Amino acid sequence: MVAGSYPAFYLSAFEAVKVIKGNFNSHISAAGIRKGLVAFQFVLSIIMITGIIIIYNQLNYIKNKDLGFDKNQKLVFNFYTNDAQNKMTPLANDLRQLSGVKMVTRADNYLSQFILHDHGVYPAGGNMPTAIDAQNIACDEFFMKTNGISLVSGRDFMLNDTGKVLVNETLAKRLNLNAQTAPGAKLYTQYNGPATFVTVAGVMKDFNYNSLKNDVRPFMLVYSKDPGDFSSMIISTSTSDYKSLLTQVGAIWHRDMPSVPFEYTFLDQEVQKQYETEIMWSDIINSFAFVAIIISCLGLFGLAAFSAEQRSKEIGIRKVLGSSVTGIVQLLSKDFLILVIISFVIATPFAWWGASKWLQGFSYRIPLSWWMFALSGIAAVVIALFTVSFQAVKAALMNPVKSLKTE
Repeated sequence: MVAGSYPAFYLSAFEAVKVIKGNFNSHISAAGIRKGLVAFQFVLSIIMITGIIIIYNQLNYIKNKDLGFDKNQKLVFNFYTNDAQNKMTPLANDLRQLSGVKMVTRADNYLSQFILHDHGVYPAGGNMPTAIDAQNIACDEFFMKTNGISLVSGRDFMLNDTGKVLVNETLAKRLNLNAQTAPGAKLYTQYNGPATFVTVAGVMKDFNYNSLKNDVRPFMLVYSKDPGDFSSMIISTSTSDYKSLLTQVGAIWHRDMPSVPFEYTFLDQEVQKQYETEIMWSDIINSFAFVAIIISCLGLFGLAAFSAEQRSKEIGIRKVLGSSVTGIVQLLSKDFLILVIISFVIATPFAWWGASKWLQGFSYRIPLSWWMFALSGIAAVVIALFTVSFQAVKAALMNPVKSLKTE
């Protein structure tokens, strides 16, 4: 609408008498509008190029950040019925016999997923109004080893450790417990009856069991040996030949629970799914940036062609007086580079503001650095030079005799 309206209103504004006389001047500078539109296109392009650079670096940071647990080479299986859950124990024991399997654990959830269970806990001398809400996962004695979680103090779960919990550093701190002396402490809770307690077996080093958009929250593992508490199985593997391993696992699966479909996922893929929105935005901005750059180049190409045509006689005179092709190319390119630099100056504050707002959605994020914006500016300059150079060289190589001929 804007592209079509501008020439329509612009041309209809001319007075017929002035047009017949050859006076096409108007109150608005046509050249100024052309340059303004091209500059606006480059402002958008530079903002999007900056967005691509920052999003790529943030996603790369997330991908490579140490989460505090090992997400690699982990197979995850989910069980949805009581019959399947009751068969998990013999299945786990059989899977542990495979040479490509390091550890197998059962739990009511696995890391990277939304934690369904939480309840308030308080130390001796406290009460429910002062309790700290702790998210928790019920698991067996192999959960920590399978997921590669580190201990700060105390010990891991052992067989028949009913009534024992492992707390993370954040929960210990919120409960005013010293991480080194917390093992052995009793944690109480009370809901619709007398208070009950569990005993801290050990303190885990903080790890990011959920998205890096959030800070680490108070968390604990609760020991259980009840098959009805488990709905997930995590297998830690020691092989890269997944095809062979999955064939072996599938054979055991169909033997132990033939009525349950053999379905699995990889833990690292589940972790990655937490950032699907950001990955989608990255793809969208990449596409929009490509389109914006193409449109900007078309506008700049047209402006360069128009400028070269307008200055054809000037270029002819300069060549006759001894100007080199390089000098003329520099002369024609200078104005456009200034246009791109102005666009960069305008775009940078907007790009900085937008990037800062987006990064605030992550508790763990990269710092904004000057080179990210400088790189987008350099990219814009290179794109502009590449676009303008064709018309500039074409004008510089033109025969001056043709441009200096009288009409």
